[in-house]
Amino acid sequence: MGQPLLSVLISVYNHEKYIEECLRSIAAQKTTFDFEVLVGEDCSTDGTRALLQRLQAELPSNFVFLFREQNMGAVANGEDLYARSRGKYLVDFEGDDFMVYEGKFQQQVDFLEEHPEYTVVYTNCSVVGNESEPLAEGYPQCLDDDYSYKENFYSVLPGHSGTSVCRREEYFAMRDKFMALKSYGFYPGDRRNAFMFLTMGKVRCIQQPWSVYRHVTKGGSSYSANLKKDRKFAENEVEFGRTLVAFADNYGDAEAQHWARMNLFRFRLRWCFSSVKLERFGVIWRDARKEQHSFALLCSYLRWGCVLLTRVLRGRTIV
Repeated sequence: MGQPLLSVLISVYNHEKYIEECLRSIAAQKTTFDFEVLVGEDCSTDGTRALLQRLQAELPSNFVFLFREQNMGAVANGEDLYARSRGKYLVDFEGDDFMVYEGKFQQQVDFLEEHPEYTVVYTNCSVVGNESEPLAEGYPQCLDDDYSYKENFYSVLPGHSGTSVCRREEYFAMRDKFMALKSYGFYPGDRRNAFMFLTMGKVRCIQQPWSVYRHVTKGGSSYSANLKKDRKFAENEVEFGRTLVAFADNYGDAEAQHWARMNLFRFRLRWCFSSVKLERFGVIWRDARKEQHSFALLCSYLRWGCVLLTRVLRGRTIV
């Protein structure tokens, strides 16, 4: 294979039940271009490695398997895959998800080739559970063709991260700038990317469920399965908001700067009025008065809650 147009990265750990379906759905993609698939197996404690070693002989030569000699952890495993990728475009997939439309990669890459003003293309997804059973829940994905800062504020994502195809080098460059300003310990990368992509260009959301997201809330190694909304989470969320503001001030326009502040004050107010109290309202009120649109900032949490309530009543999935 020559220079691939698309790189597909898959970090794998304890995905024995799901990884074959994932990889075969990728192998089934029909494209007019070359793409590479980098699979990082991070010393799973189940039968994942043995399964991948069997699949290695069956899958096409554009699948490259990296069997780690010792456990690197999810972050280091993923970063190594990033460093090895060569494509103009990038897919960062998860080992327990899969695709259901064989033209997905072709459609997304064609769109980006024809529309340089867009930096990323997401699609819709359907949701299944631990045993691949369809779940009644949806995904908090954007229902508009183009994503916006306003939808980002209302906790909507452009789509599940595994559905996206983005411009690789541009994404890496902006991600480095964002992480250089990072003041939080951990917060979901899909939330960071959703805001960051908006500062880079337009974000397209294809309203077709071409992928399947596996929502595991118990017993898995996913973020959803291990999330605890405790004081540490609250502190990280507020610091994530501060990072959004710093990033928008450095690399965003006036719209990005406004919505970054709306997010920060929403986070601060949330953890002022909840059982986990990080600070007093008086401190937030004083800080808001130093900003433009201070009334909007002080009403941000109320506005967010009211809109999400109306969406729930209409049957829409929210975070």
